[in-house]
Amino acid sequence: MEVEPAVAEKYTELGGENGTLGAATGPQETVGDGVAVPFEGGTIYSSEATGAHVVQGEILRVYTEQGGPEGQFGFPTEDETEIPMGWSSTFTGGTITWTDQGGGEYAETLTPN
Repeated sequence: MEVEPAVAEKYTELGGENGTLGAATGPQETVGDGVAVPFEGGTIYSSEATGAHVVQGEILRVYTEQGGPEGQFGFPTEDETEIPMGWSSTFTGGTITWTDQGGGEYAETLTPN
């Protein structure tokens, strides 16, 4: 499968097919000013302005519901990071966090710029 060099580099950095993302589940697609490649464990988004970054799990679900790169949050500017009691992803248009509220309950927080 043909992918942008930045996507291939990020995928290799994360262990390729044996890493956290696993195998690709679809082809590279053009979205906005960049591309997206879906994998079993998340999606790599890449644009010339932001580079290639991974969005995963529930943050990926929320990000997709918000329009992905073409929505208000734009492209990711860093890979998803673990924070106390959850995870966070920063985008050109804001931040999405997913945090443990206790008792098995999680909450999403969307913070536009």
